[in-house]
Formats: sequence, C-alpha cells, structure tokens
Amino acid sequence: MEMVYTSQDFLLLGHLKNELEGQGIECVVRGQHLLGGVGELPPIECWPELWVVDSGRGPEARAHIKALLAPVGTRGGPWTCTGCAEENPPTFSECWQCGEEGLLLKEAC
Repeated sequence: MEMVYTSQDFLLLGHLKNELEGQGIECVVRGQHLLGGVGELPPIECWPELWVVDSGRGPEARAHIKALLAPVGTRGGPWTCTGCAEENPPTFSECWQCGEEGLLLKEAC
C-alpha cells in the first residue's frame, strides 16, 4: 500500500477515493479516527490519508489527483468538443453547444 494524498477534508478524500475507484484504482481512507488526538499530536499528523492498495499504481493515482485538483482553465487554450466539433474556451468543462463532457473532465479520468 502507498499513501497518495492527505487532507483534513473528509469530503475531498471521499470524492478522490470515488474518482480513483472509478478508474479501477483500489484505495482506502486511513487515519480518520486520529482527529481525536489533535492537541496531543501535531494537527497535520492527525489528518486522514488516502492510500492506494496496489503500490505500483501510486504514480497513476497521483496524476489523476493532480488533474482533478487543477484549477479549471489551466490546461492551455481552447478545446474542441468530440460530440459536435464546437470550439470551447479552456474554462468550460462541458461543451456550450451540446453539453457533452469536456476535455478537462476526460483528461482527469
């Protein structure tokens, strides 16, 4: 097993876990019960962690997480919809013409 991400935000960890599992990367959240130790232990040491079961998939999981957490529009210029061939601004995650899932979401997967 390999730790790939940590955060004090349980919702974010749950979202990342679901996204990774949707890509076939088995993972678990560990340490969620350590928050009771805050005050006795350094706070960041008590944050829950996202672990990938297969250590060999750690780099792939980190790449997915990086793509998922990247600000919208940081991937360069306009993108072309695969559904209707309409050009969309980089800040759009769905095609403005037909509503198909956009480049940013597909890259994250």
